Amino acid sequence: MRYIGRMAQPTPQRSGTRPVLAILAFAGAIGVALGAWYVSRSPRPGPVVVAAPIRPPAQAPARPAEPPPAPEVPYNELVVAPRPIQAPALALPTLDGKRFDLAAARGQVVVVNFWATWCPPCAEEMPSMLALGEALARKHPGKFRMVAVSVDETPQLVKDFFARAPYRGLPRDVTIAMEPGAGDVTRTYYCKGRGACGPSDVKFPETYIVDRKGQLVAFVVGPIDWSTPAARQYLEGLIAG
Repeated sequence: MRYIGRMAQPTPQRSGTRPVLAILAFAGAIGVALGAWYVSRSPRPGPVVVAAPIRPPAQAPARPAEPPPAPEVPYNELVVAPRPIQAPALALPTLDGKRFDLAAARGQVVVVNFWATWCPPCAEEMPSMLALGEALARKHPGKFRMVAVSVDETPQLVKDFFARAPYRGLPRDVTIAMEPGAGDVTRTYYCKGRGACGPSDVKFPETYIVDRKGQLVAFVVGPIDWSTPAARQYLEGLIAG
């Protein structure tokens, strides 16, 4: 028997091992690359900022309380002023060519009326006002004076007004003063007498009553009937006082 000897056995090969490892290695490389890309794209944390504490909004300073609106001035009524004030100066030429100065009338009760010939309410009021003025001037000589301040542009307009009925001539015991266009005297009386300082507040007629001390004590906005007993009693009370 021929002894040939032991034949070398071939090393067994594991089917598919190398391809699997290669695939795993490739997948790992892709994972690393994707991880790096993700890190590069992720937002980086910024610096840490400590927020200031939130404070409540500061309160605006309290606004002072607005004064209540002044009560509406009654129209067509004799209104006694709540507090007498010194009457503004009044020195104007008169229709007869003289001059009236309120300062020279201290000690007398003076009714100062502002009017115009073109004012219908003035024409409505004038007869009763003149009648009362003339009656009190005759009854209390040297203690009472009525002054009608016309704001007409010329004295002739006033003379023509009194030339018509029911007057038939200038009043005897009432002074007619002139201030064309409602100047400083008229506006000062309106402003200080009842606080009407605006241009639209100068309306006619309007009357202010000055006592013996030279103080504004009452006023009338609009026309009234001066023949009523209340008006006469009030004026005679001032004259007697």
